[in-house]
Amino acid sequence: MPTRNCRARLRAILGGARCVPMASIFDPISARLAADIGFEAGLMGGSLASYAVLGAPDLILITLTELAEQVHRCTRAGAVPLVVDADHGYGNALNVMRTIEELDHAGAAGVMIEDTLLPRAYGASAKPQLLPPDESIGKIKAAVAARGDSDLVVLGRTSAATITNVDDAIARLSAYEAAGVDAVFVPGLRTRDELDRLAAAVRLPIVTGSPADALADEAYLASRRVRLWSAGHQAFSIAVEALRAAMQAVRDGTSPSRLSGVASKDVLDRATAATVYEQAIKRYLGGD
Repeated sequence: MPTRNCRARLRAILGGARCVPMASIFDPISARLAADIGFEAGLMGGSLASYAVLGAPDLILITLTELAEQVHRCTRAGAVPLVVDADHGYGNALNVMRTIEELDHAGAAGVMIEDTLLPRAYGASAKPQLLPPDESIGKIKAAVAARGDSDLVVLGRTSAATITNVDDAIARLSAYEAAGVDAVFVPGLRTRDELDRLAAAVRLPIVTGSPADALADEAYLASRRVRLWSAGHQAFSIAVEALRAAMQAVRDGTSPSRLSGVASKDVLDRATAATVYEQAIKRYLGGD
């Protein structure tokens, strides 16, 4: 699906009244499955990109080029508007501008830039740290400027609610709103009081990830202007465990024909767009 169409659909969700779940997308197969199931939006988390591209933990080891290439593979395969977690934008404000430009060209529908100090500085503790507000605001302004007249959705993200406090999160997101972002992303909220305060202070659409059980109610989230939410990336973990279990069973002597949980031919065909290629073969290669 053309990039412009996906971005228009994402903007319609943000401008609507519903709360829409996001699929975890990390490769072309997951992008196609999300579209086939009927997801209206997807999220490529920084951790998922690192897992899928490098087989490495979420330590900001993936490069911008690798991320953009993976995003392009997903957007050319699937018809789901894709929101991309671009972490810290891969450097300072100038790097953020380059990040926005590359992910724009890769077909992302939305890109989020966060204010966490990444990667971990030499000598820093294991506890996450936030950038100073002035530096964060500068990076957000750079992201909005780099978007230019593109219809790419820019999201400002903060983890202040889990690192410092909700008051800090509200102050930061209010500043990002003033800097021109289209929506704000806040992960890790724990109580309805936290979300209520945030929704009262920020006028933009809200996107949230991995909310506590007390918040995992789409009707309530919608009433607080949450338009997109991610329940986490358990689908990826389940896929890893299924792959490990199947490989272990074969290694232990199980016949492939006796393995459980095998995808049907129909599911595989839909995930790989087999019909499209079959039609092309008949049309251009003279197949029967």
